Amino acid sequence: MASFKVEEKQVHIFDNVFDSHYTQKFYTFIINSYFKINMNDSNSMEYSQNKTFGAGFSKGDIDRMGIIRALPKNIKEKFNINIDSMQRALVNAISQNGSFHPHDDAGDYTKWSFLYYANLKWDLEWGADTLFLNNDRKNISNIVQCKPNRVVVFDASIPHLIRPSTIDAPTYRFSLNMTFKDNNEK
Repeated sequence: MASFKVEEKQVHIFDNVFDSHYTQKFYTFIINSYFKINMNDSNSMEYSQNKTFGAGFSKGDIDRMGIIRALPKNIKEKFNINIDSMQRALVNAISQNGSFHPHDDAGDYTKWSFLYYANLKWDLEWGADTLFLNNDRKNISNIVQCKPNRVVVFDASIPHLIRPSTIDAPTYRFSLNMTFKDNNEK
């Protein structure tokens, strides 16, 4: 595990989280999902016309997928990750033609944002990294490289931004994003 702070808020990075049979199962589940154009993870009117592509998941979808059950116990316990504390789940399908903007994942009692890079293969030169921003939403604090089977758990109030993939990327970059309530909230 690696970690860093953005203005005193934590970002935790876990590599090689799931066994290979799970990564294939999750990838297959994701690519067979119902995707729609202009899937947006922000309610901001300024970005309502951005070109995005994604899929929304219900708690039932996430339960059928099995990703929370397969997540190591230490990660689940540390961040209160369970089906009952989940608030939303969506998959971003990132391409070179996407338009992405600074945002955070905070909402009513949201504490943690969970990001899982789902592609089975993703090369460095294909881009689509996640940028973590200072509170001004104008300066990059840190960059997390998209790597297969990587999980990033971070304070949901940290502004961040997805970079589009490069022209060399042969496919979409898929990432599952889920948000979870604080341990102390009902």
